[in-house]
Amino acid sequence: MEITVTTAQVLGIVLSMARMGAFAQASPITRALPATGRTAFTLALGWALATPALDNPTLSGMIVAIATNVGVGVTLGFLTGILMYAFEMAGSVMDLSSGLSASRLFDPLTGHSSAVFGRAFHLISVALWLVIGGDRLAIQGLAATIEMIPLDGSLSLSPGLAQTAISLSAQMLLVAIQVTIPAFAALMISEVAMGVASRFAPQANVFALGLPLKLLAALATVGLVVAGFPGAVSGAMDSARDVIVTTIRGLGG
Repeated sequence: MEITVTTAQVLGIVLSMARMGAFAQASPITRALPATGRTAFTLALGWALATPALDNPTLSGMIVAIATNVGVGVTLGFLTGILMYAFEMAGSVMDLSSGLSASRLFDPLTGHSSAVFGRAFHLISVALWLVIGGDRLAIQGLAATIEMIPLDGSLSLSPGLAQTAISLSAQMLLVAIQVTIPAFAALMISEVAMGVASRFAPQANVFALGLPLKLLAALATVGLVVAGFPGAVSGAMDSARDVIVTTIRGLGG
């Protein structure tokens, strides 16, 4: 049995992998995977979702098509995953308030430094995202972009995408604040207690006593913070569905 492979099919696979690879690099969800996992994600989806493209390719046409697909992947990955940064931001706030920010180390998976709570909250949120079906939502969204925005098609950027990014950024800050309210309240109470102690006992080393007190308050309330993650992640997933539709429309689909 002979298998015929056309140039359009090969170029379709290449362009599809460019879109999937850009999504894998831009999304905070897939960046939680090691490099081999992101590569497998790109190859598997790029092959599965590919459609023939560019029957008579030229060098300039190939460059434009690759740039177009990279732009689609980056936009979709960033906008659908921007709310997931709220959990890492919440962890960073707790690290800063409890004094654990001194343990900040470079994380090769995410590409930036993070401390204890920031890293833990990010991994917990990604795990919950996968449990409730976020991986299937991402694949469905990528498949929808293939149907609505052809691999060799051109983009028609809409000003609404910028407004969507601004709205999601504001929502990200709101989610981070809501998630960390129990820990933030406990840490504020500990700060007030140390302030009162320094007032009535100025000879005491309040700074030395305050570090373990704030750490104890953070550890005592971290369970309450994590308990609010399922609802927050579910809300982020609902928002991601709307963002997928908005992104496809904004890119000219």
